[in-house]
Formats: sequence, C-alpha cells, structure tokens
Amino acid sequence: MATTQIVLSLVKLFIMIVPGYVLANKNIIDEHQSKGVTSIITCLTWPCLIVASLQREFSVGLCINMGILAAVMVAELAVACLMSVIIGRCFKLEKNVRYLMMFMLMFGSTGFMGIPVCNALYGSEGVFYAALAESVQNVFVFTLGLIMMGRSAGRPAELSVKNFINPGFVSVVAGLSLFFARITLPNVIAVPVETIGATTSPLVMLVVGYQLGRIGLRELFSDIRIYVLSAVKLIVTPLIFLVLVRLLFPGMNVLLRSIIIETAMPVAACTTIFTRQYDGDVEFATKGVMLSTLLSVITLTGFALIVEMI
Repeated sequence: MATTQIVLSLVKLFIMIVPGYVLANKNIIDEHQSKGVTSIITCLTWPCLIVASLQREFSVGLCINMGILAAVMVAELAVACLMSVIIGRCFKLEKNVRYLMMFMLMFGSTGFMGIPVCNALYGSEGVFYAALAESVQNVFVFTLGLIMMGRSAGRPAELSVKNFINPGFVSVVAGLSLFFARITLPNVIAVPVETIGATTSPLVMLVVGYQLGRIGLRELFSDIRIYVLSAVKLIVTPLIFLVLVRLLFPGMNVLLRSIIIETAMPVAACTTIFTRQYDGDVEFATKGVMLSTLLSVITLTGFALIVEMI
C-alpha cells in the first residue's frame, strides 16, 4: 500500500511538469513570462502555503515533537553542507557550482513533495510534521540559502537583517506565531490563503517543466555531477539519519517516520526558482531538481518501506 501511495503522489507531481515542458517547446511562454511566474511563487503562493500548513491545534506534545524535528533538520543541514564541501573538492568544482551544489544538498523538497507524500502515508499528522520541516528549512533557505544563491551568481556574500525581510521568512514567523498564540484564522481569511497556497506546487512544476524544455532530455542524463549529488541527497544522507534515529529512539512513530521521509526528499524545486531569480546556473539547478526527483520514485519508496518494517 505504501509503495502505491508514494508512486501515485510522485506521478501526480510529474504530470504537472508536462505543461511547462510543452509550453517551452512550442515557444508559447518566454523567459520574461517564466520569471513573472517565479515572482508570483516566491512573493505570494509559497508564503500562503506555509501559513496554511501551520494552522494546527496547539498542544505540548506537538511542541516537544517540533523541538525534536527542528534539531534533526538542523543536523541534516550541517551534514549536507559537509558533504557538499567534500564533493566540491573531489570534483574540483568551480566556485559558483560549489555554492549551488551546497544549496541543492542542504535543501530538499520538504514542502512541495514532502507535504503530499507525508499526507498520503501518514495523514494529517504527517502533513503537520512535513509543514514544520518545511518551516525549519525555510528559515535557512531565506537567509543562508539566499546568500549561497548570491555567491553562486558571483555576488558578494552578506548577512544582514535585510536577508530576513522577505515573504518566505515572514510567512514562517507569522505561521508559527499563530500556532503558539493558538489563533485560528477565520474562514473568510483561511480559505483564500489555503486556496492560493495550493497553487504553489503546480506553478513550481510549471517552471521546472519550462526549464526542462529549454535544456532537453539528453542533457539531463549526461552530467555525472548530478548523479553524485543525487546519490548523496537521496541515499547517503537519509541513511545516516535513519541509523541515528534508530540509535536514539526505541521505536518508530509518525514523527520519526516523517523525519526520515523528509530527509530523503530530492533537491528542492525552489532551487530552479531562486537560481532564475539570481541569474545563476539555471541549467545545472534544473538538472539537479529533475534527476533527483526522478530517482526519488525508487529511493523514497525504499525508505518508506524500511521505516514501516523496523
């Protein structure tokens, strides 16, 4: 059952890529229009998705689980950062590619894919943990992540208050504030926010499909660096945390299963979005997103079955 649910969730996401691929090949949309969609995602739909996902009933147990999940997610970022340094030195990657690969290894598709997959596997409780994982990741995506993106595009690195003043980070703060304050948005606000947020996944996949149409399928499978990146992202990192979770906790529950599934997510689809926004190596970013997502059909299925058996 778990295998069918995961495959179906991923197939639904892949189907959303097709329109963007066709539109690119038929020259129906251009770069300017694609960037416009990117701006809508980063400034409107993604923030709405985050706020809507964090609309849950407050409890002490959830707060404890939040702490556990946050600690694991931060540890994962540290491990991924170390892995990226090792790969960069082994392959003698150029500076801009090293920073981009670091971003790709550190940040997974915890929201766009993580939320629907955890929903299929573990229901509403899994969705909440996936949303929390996404929130923790977003704190770093919209701060250190944007600095990495800037460096990958040749811009000087800088960390200031301005890095935190962006729609993504503000939405994380707003969503968590509402959760801890035990405030539930009235339907007249909640429904539009949820509806707008629900458009994030199809819009992101539209942009990814557009970039794939510009690259071509042959180019997608020709870069050895992407295979190495995918292997580390989809197999090595989640295996490390699977072992750690089993050593630290006596038994598996929805929280721990959700954590493993989230660490096994492919490269974040937002990598393509931000690379376009910062005028970085969009082709490399898109290949990383696409190939890791394709391979995750196998690896995610494997990890989902493993955590059910142990």
